[in-house]
Amino acid sequence: MKILKGFTLAEVLITLGIIGIVAAMTMPSLISNYKNKAIDAQFKRVYSNMYNAMKMIESRDGTFPQCFYTYGKGSLDEQKFSQCIDFYEKITKEMHVIKICKGNAYNDGCIPKYQGVNTLKEYEGSASITGCAGYTQNKILNSNWAYVFNDGSILFTYDAVSNNYNNWSGVFAIDVNGKKPPNKWGYDVFSFAFEEKKPGIIQMTPNCSLIEKGGRTSSNILTNVSK
Repeated sequence: MKILKGFTLAEVLITLGIIGIVAAMTMPSLISNYKNKAIDAQFKRVYSNMYNAMKMIESRDGTFPQCFYTYGKGSLDEQKFSQCIDFYEKITKEMHVIKICKGNAYNDGCIPKYQGVNTLKEYEGSASITGCAGYTQNKILNSNWAYVFNDGSILFTYDAVSNNYNNWSGVFAIDVNGKKPPNKWGYDVFSFAFEEKKPGIIQMTPNCSLIEKGGRTSSNILTNVSK
């Protein structure tokens, strides 16, 4: 008589338990990687839209409005913020802006309730808390300008936009998926400025990057664009 052998109930339960433990250990990492890749794809879209808008402006006007930094030998040489009003008007128009809030961006429905440099509970790295006073929560919600685009992404400025030399409105943050959560610095919100690397060569560079605990730097997500 042939005796059939199989797994006992205890052996099956132990195997399932091991599988469950392994899954519990790996799933958070897999989910995090998936979310990061989705954010990277959304950022690439916004990044591409911004540079296409810049090319359109330069092609049409023969120049680009002065709302950027210029650097010499690695140190600050000059701030060219004399045409920031013109810059934001032109670039957001090319990017198909659907709503603009010139102050009171939260109450007027342009932005969700972002945390500011003065209200964040946990930072990723101590360097993130230095300076960046234009990103206090009160300024973000009530003073800084915000632009909502037809793809749902949001751009909000470091300061109220003006053409003052020391205004800093040339710095801006991008929420790549708009009002969809998490609306957190270093997760879906990243800060940049335009920098003139060489005469006529203007690039987006990280600037005043707040990073909430567990988030990524603006440099990190910029690097992923080139991959």
